[in-house]
Amino acid sequence: MKPEFRPVNVDEHFALCMAFRRDAFVCTFQSDNGFAPFIHGYEERMRARLVDPRWYYIHIWDNDQIIGQLEFKCFSDEAETGYIHLIYLIPEYRGSGVADTAQQFMADTLYQAGCQAMLLTVSRTNERALRHYRRWGWQRVGEDGSLRGTDIYRREIWPHKIGVI
Repeated sequence: MKPEFRPVNVDEHFALCMAFRRDAFVCTFQSDNGFAPFIHGYEERMRARLVDPRWYYIHIWDNDQIIGQLEFKCFSDEAETGYIHLIYLIPEYRGSGVADTAQQFMADTLYQAGCQAMLLTVSRTNERALRHYRRWGWQRVGEDGSLRGTDIYRREIWPHKIGVI
């Protein structure tokens, strides 16, 4: 299977985006307690960011089915460093290798946008995600004080490890 990466169509798929975000929140915090304030204004933010070329809202497709979603940007508080907000796959595709392809897609996209590294936040209790990130060379760089029980991870984007070189 070769997944396709296409920009999110908010008009057609916003309900799915919300469902993906809720499931990702539950995977992170083991409940949806606090999800409503976390997601407040999501559609407006998404629509505004989709017209900003520095932001990427991407659906992952397998033929005619949306199987996941990526949200990332080519900037952060660190120079030449992008930030990953969401890597989400529906349960049936977890462990299938699609997450590796998504990592490659994000690294390629951010490298082409001038980034040399990427940041993300992950829950200390999300063992599956932590194993995946560590396998890809992500390193813990600190605690995220804005989200309970989460840490910040960083990964260098090495040209020899991405598809563009």
